[in-house]
Amino acid sequence: MQQTVGRSGGGRPRGRVRDGWPSLLFAVLVIGAFIFAFSPRSLPDFPETQLQAHQLLINGLARVEGRYLAGGAKGRILINDAPPGPWRNAEVGNTEGSPVTRIVPMGGQRVFAVGHNLMVLRSEDAGESWQNVHIDLDTPEPLLDIAQTADGTRLVAIGGFGQYLFSDDGGGTWQQRSVDAFQGSHLNDLLVADSGTMLIAAERGLLLRSRDNGDSWSPLSFEYPGSMFGGAHLGGSAWLVFGMRGHAFLSRDDGDSWEALDTGIEDSLFDGARLDDGRVVLVGAMQTVLVTEPGSWSFTRAIPTKQGTFSTVLPLSGDRVLVGGEPGAHVVDLADGSITPAGGN
Repeated sequence: MQQTVGRSGGGRPRGRVRDGWPSLLFAVLVIGAFIFAFSPRSLPDFPETQLQAHQLLINGLARVEGRYLAGGAKGRILINDAPPGPWRNAEVGNTEGSPVTRIVPMGGQRVFAVGHNLMVLRSEDAGESWQNVHIDLDTPEPLLDIAQTADGTRLVAIGGFGQYLFSDDGGGTWQQRSVDAFQGSHLNDLLVADSGTMLIAAERGLLLRSRDNGDSWSPLSFEYPGSMFGGAHLGGSAWLVFGMRGHAFLSRDDGDSWEALDTGIEDSLFDGARLDDGRVVLVGAMQTVLVTEPGSWSFTRAIPTKQGTFSTVLPLSGDRVLVGGEPGAHVVDLADGSITPAGGN
């Protein structure tokens, strides 16, 4: 029997080409897309990334030669040249993620910052870059403040559970000292007067004074048993301390005696600042911002109560202050009670 192969056998290739054209078209499209994806072309203009300082935990604020610094969580220090921003990251050495608790200018472009794990950071360029000059990862306690003696010969840092460090070489090396008078208490704030007198506000009703550049410390007579979280030297022999449950006390005799002030609140106070016109601003829990009138110790609340704690305050100009804490950094206008996020768009 004769087989027929001519037309049916020769027609199959032409049929396969016709049936496979969608696959060929898809392959061409894929190749075209690949070429387009990897071909050189200009990028669109993206908006500049800005740090949202009002969304970060801020523990310390400082101003150095017209520049504003903010330090807080994970050892970060932010910089801006004019509130409310934009902010940018400073170049910070290895902090091992230790939070920054305080930033303190020391004159000129020199700035120090302290934090957890007994961390001390030093900047010689107004906060643009930082060197880690002391850290102890085996000691989790924080340093809470740092100050320079009035004669400029010594740096002193204080912190939790009576931690006390000092440096006599400009912060290059640090020595640790145990002081019986500290009683293992949290040392919260270190104040220095032009006369050389130094004062520490601490917990459990402990106030301490030194008149020999921190070589020795003596407890002061203080009847309130609660913690004092902050203070301010008001000039001459006048000092202010404040702390737990809205308590504040004034001394007019270099700390020998203290009188209670009525702040009108029961929320804890953590930081304060004196304005150019003599007014005093205190900040604390529940986003407290209190302000006195010039020459008066009558306090008024500048903004409504809100959840969250303000732990630091920095005067700007006129009625404006920069505050920081759990809600981040904000600018408060003491005249009209307005509060504006400091940073971002």
